[in-house]
Amino acid sequence: MTAVVAAEVGAWLLVEPPDARTVALASAGVALDSLEANTFYNPAAISHGPRFAATWTHRNMSPEWFHGMSYDHAGLAARFGDRLGVAANLQYAQYGETEVINEHGRLLGRYRPYDVAPSASFAYHMAAGLSAGVTAKAFYSSLVPDWVWDSMPELGIVSSGTAFTVAADAGVQYRPLNALTLGFAVANLGPNFSYDTTASSMLPRLARLGIAVRPRIPGPVSAMLTSEVSRDLWPEVAKFAWHAGAGLEIGVCNMAFFRLGYYHHDRIERGPTWGVGLERHGIRLDLGVDSGFNGEPGTRDVRFELSAGY
Repeated sequence: MTAVVAAEVGAWLLVEPPDARTVALASAGVALDSLEANTFYNPAAISHGPRFAATWTHRNMSPEWFHGMSYDHAGLAARFGDRLGVAANLQYAQYGETEVINEHGRLLGRYRPYDVAPSASFAYHMAAGLSAGVTAKAFYSSLVPDWVWDSMPELGIVSSGTAFTVAADAGVQYRPLNALTLGFAVANLGPNFSYDTTASSMLPRLARLGIAVRPRIPGPVSAMLTSEVSRDLWPEVAKFAWHAGAGLEIGVCNMAFFRLGYYHHDRIERGPTWGVGLERHGIRLDLGVDSGFNGEPGTRDVRFELSAGY
């Protein structure tokens, strides 16, 4: 038996912000109780909001860095009575087409590596202003399909291109005032996973703490300020573990929304964010832009989101 060596961190799909609205708000979503079917930041949020909600987000990853790669997120949620909320979410990322060429220069085929993460969430409104929620999720990664190794026996590899694991999230939200919500959540708690028998990877475990403030403004204009700090929960990066973001959303007549934010991340070095949204009869279209992606001037990461709640 081959010994398993020290683990690295993988499954980055599980920490990619899925929706356009919160990306525009610097990914500060743990205290937002108006994310419809999105449970990525805090599963406790689905005990609030509409009786039924659906959301879908598409993202073409920054072409300067990720040619041909894309990301999609979809979610459905329902609230039963005044206390119980349930949701199902799916994250999917594909990383562009890869050609398989053997040592003689012959093209053997093509494939697209991908990651997928389905999840189910439950939330309960326990007392006045206090909600709690949990999420159970699975993560499956197919970086190299088995047929590649079968086609190239000269590599001496039988199978090492796929991996699977499970994880859980948990969170609480507390709303002591109509204008104030506090949120705390932990994400991606689960066992290590492996693509082969020689090395394992840790899940990107993290904790989030945040606040959302909605000051009362007379007239057709509304405002919401959200802020969040997060900490990675794996020991290898304890020295650079803290991240923070803050965002401002201005609404006009509950129809048009303008968003600005700033996000500091020790690993990825993201910066300013912005976005806009339009809402009518419970249907909303959002655009979220993470500019300066990966710390490179002139790059951007764009997400489009369509959601509905009734």
